[in-house]
Parts: sequence; C-alpha cells; structure tokens
Amino acid sequence: MSWNVEFIGKPQAVAKALSEHSENLQGQLKEEYDAALPHLVGLVEQNFSPIDPGRIIKIVAYGHGTNIGEIVDRNCGVIIEPASGLVV
Repeated sequence: MSWNVEFIGKPQAVAKALSEHSENLQGQLKEEYDAALPHLVGLVEQNFSPIDPGRIIKIVAYGHGTNIGEIVDRNCGVIIEPASGLVV
C-alpha cells in the first residue's frame, strides 16, 4: 500500500493535521502510516522559533509497504522546508 500527505502551516498545526489524517485511514494503509507517524510529528516539532512564532513549514511525506507472508518491506520519504506566503 502507498500513502502520501502534504501540509503547509505552523508546525503545531501541521503536527495536529498529521495525527488527524490517521483517523481517515484503515487496514494496512493505516498500519504503515501509523508506524511512521511519531517520527513525522517528531521532525515537525523540531521546527520552532521563539524569534519567529509565525514560522510556516511545508511537509511532503510518502511511504509504501508490502507484506509477503512474514516479510515486511517498507520505505518512507520526507521533505520538510520553510514555506513563505500568507496562510489565511
């Protein structure tokens, strides 16, 4: 199964959106996403600044997994970068 997400916003809001996204998934897709979720949230939470409380970031994350009997094969890619513009 494959999953992907893309969110833009304040880091706290992005972390919340990542967690809420899990609620819409089922089965193997949810299992694979939920395995990556704490790591995604942890990386997003490393983007904070008391100097720039309005900081905006963009995350693009994707993953794929295959279960063949007892063999599990998974991969995941993540891009987190500063975003500019006005979030309304």
